Amino acid sequence: MKALKILLLFDLSVDIKPEDYHQYWNNPDWKTEKEVRKTLTDLGHEVIPYGIYNDVEPFIKLVRDQQPDLVFNMSEAFSGNRNLEPHMTALLQLVGVPFTGAGPKSLQLCKDKGLTKVILDYHGILTPKFLVAKKSKPVPSLKRFPFPAFVKPLQLESSEGISQGSYVENEKEAVARVEFIHEKYGVDAIIEEFIDGREVYVSILGNEKLKVFPPRELFFKQKGEDEPKFATYRTKWDQAYRKKWGIDSGWAARMSEAEEKKLQETCKEIYRLLQIQGFGRIDLRIKDNGDIYFIEANPNPSIAKREDYALSANKGGMDYQELISKIVSLSLRESA
Repeated sequence: MKALKILLLFDLSVDIKPEDYHQYWNNPDWKTEKEVRKTLTDLGHEVIPYGIYNDVEPFIKLVRDQQPDLVFNMSEAFSGNRNLEPHMTALLQLVGVPFTGAGPKSLQLCKDKGLTKVILDYHGILTPKFLVAKKSKPVPSLKRFPFPAFVKPLQLESSEGISQGSYVENEKEAVARVEFIHEKYGVDAIIEEFIDGREVYVSILGNEKLKVFPPRELFFKQKGEDEPKFATYRTKWDQAYRKKWGIDSGWAARMSEAEEKKLQETCKEIYRLLQIQGFGRIDLRIKDNGDIYFIEANPNPSIAKREDYALSANKGGMDYQELISKIVSLSLRESA
């Protein structure tokens, strides 16, 4: 691949001027951006880092002045609002610059955990039964809902709003959790049938032709067989908590050839139906009888070297430099 001028776009939680970035590259919060920046540079590209906070005009001016060949998009929010993530890619489309990863339609679709399930259920993908509890309306009747259930924010990501209290065994507990989410997070809630089974993450790379990497699984080593097992916010982000409770990510338990083929084909179908481009991760629950249930999809998942996506790519024979190079080439091919 020829050397490109690449604008590395990421979001900021406070306003920081580009001339001050040098003070933050060793900050743990910038770890993934630093890894991607170094890898792109090692590949021979010219990299222009730009963190966006709450003003698009300087970014638009930068694009017009620098005329980059590509934007490597790592932005997940605007002015701290993750609901605006799809709008950033729409802006990139408007200014006419190619960008990595999913576009606005897929990002908006995957943010609505209820709508994705409606679409996938229509196409025969197994999904948990669910109800959406809007802030503006009373909680719908749950008399016939299959408990136990799981209650979480409808549109938040990275397990935000998920704790041990998310698991509910009856209508009273469900209503209380919904009201808690409405009040604390100010968002709609989704009440899902709890699927008891293995929690598996499948990483995929590609646009039309898809490569499925070896799946990862979340293991709960210190929980009894009858205890509910699920990923909370602390499970994902608090290493001390994970260690205390024996929670660990690793390679999915061995599957038969038929089970592996079924898993791959199911995830490819989900990826295509939700119009994910570039790279994405599908989160699933697999029951003891082999049934595969869709939980949620993650377009543009974290690509830090030591997180699930990059680890799966490496296990599948694609090292980090090759992975980043492939993400770049896929975005250029899609925009051609």
